[in-house]
Amino acid sequence: MSDSSSGDDSVELIVEGDEKTVTGFIRGLFIGARNAQWPVFHDERGIENQTFAEQLKGWVGLTEPLTHFVVDEDSVQLVRASLADTRCHGMKLREAQPVLSASFGFKLKVFTEEAAAQVRAVYEQVPSDVTVERWDPKETRRDGDTEGVELYSPVHHYKMEAEGIVKGPFRHVLYVHEQARRIEQVDEEEMRLVLGDSLL
Repeated sequence: MSDSSSGDDSVELIVEGDEKTVTGFIRGLFIGARNAQWPVFHDERGIENQTFAEQLKGWVGLTEPLTHFVVDEDSVQLVRASLADTRCHGMKLREAQPVLSASFGFKLKVFTEEAAAQVRAVYEQVPSDVTVERWDPKETRRDGDTEGVELYSPVHHYKMEAEGIVKGPFRHVLYVHEQARRIEQVDEEEMRLVLGDSLL
């Protein structure tokens, strides 16, 4: 996925209610609607929840946990209308904000050229509208007679270290984030979202 059009019209929703009930309800709603853009739940994908104290003060009668998730803009009205149905008890839509962009930081240290190639494939083949700031990997090679990889040895024949910040549209940054999560040696932060004005 080195290039594609963004088409990112993502919106973060916050729903009050029992977490399992909310998650199950939203998933069932999207299955019934045959919606191809599956909701992205923050807790499952390593996305930071950003509910600020100022928001909480304005939400009168808040008694249940909050579930954060992202949907495409066309699905907002579906969720909003479904939660407003009188037959839907115990759940309340508290917020809806467009996701303007997303980012996450990372650090890594790998000890084989094969692992280094995997890392480069993630961070050097990002979509065209995604940037990787501070990406400047440092490689070290040592001559030696010992074959194989000894991960717990103080001296390795090969080492690559790098760090950076990935920024761009939500869906494309999420794609990079998911690819990086598959590599054990990558230490990545939670994704942070930049949100626009409330749609409610």
